Amino acid sequence: MASPLILAGQTLQAGEGQGQLSQYYGYADANQTTVTAASITTLSIQYSIPAGEAYAGAAYELSCSGYGTWGGTQQALTLSPLLGAATLTGTARVIAATALAASASFHWSLIIEVVCSDGVSSWQGSMRGAVAETASALNPGTAATNSVPFAGATSAAYTASVSSAVPIALRATWASTTGAPTITCVRTTFRKVA
Repeated sequence: MASPLILAGQTLQAGEGQGQLSQYYGYADANQTTVTAASITTLSIQYSIPAGEAYAGAAYELSCSGYGTWGGTQQALTLSPLLGAATLTGTARVIAATALAASASFHWSLIIEVVCSDGVSSWQGSMRGAVAETASALNPGTAATNSVPFAGATSAAYTASVSSAVPIALRATWASTTGAPTITCVRTTFRKVA
C-alpha cells in the first residue's frame, strides 16, 4: 500500500499512517567483542526489534566494523546475520582462507538490512561489506595486499514472527582455531529506517 503524501501546510501528528515518524529510532554501541572460535559466535552486540513493532514495509539496518588478524595458518572466515533464531537465509558469506596472507592484519565493515514484507512473519534481507588487509596499499587479487568486497541477499522469504521480539546481530566463525585467527567488532549502530 502506498503511503499518503503530506500536503503543503499539513501538520504531521505522531501516529499518523504507516511508517510513523515517531517510530524511527537508532542505537549505538562501542563495546568490543572478539571471535576466535571455530563455532558460530555473536560478533556484534545483539539488538531486538520489539514484539509487535514491525509492519509490512518496516525496515531496519545494523552496521558494524572492526579489525582482526588472519591466522598464522590461514583459515576461512564466515560472516552471517542472525535474524530471529537463525542465520538470515542466503546472506552468509565465507571469505576463503587464502583471501589474505597468513597473519595479515585487516579491517572490516558491513551493513545488514532487513525488511518485514507482510507485518506478520515474512522478511527479506541483505548483507554487504568488505574485508581489507591493512599493512600495505590495497591491491585486489594479491593475498598479501587484498581487499574482499562481499554481498548476500535473501532469494526467498525468511520467517521470524513479529509477535515476539526479533533478535538481530552479526555472527562469525573461523574454519579452525589453528593459527590463532581473530576478528573484533569495535562499534555497532542499529536503527529503524522505515
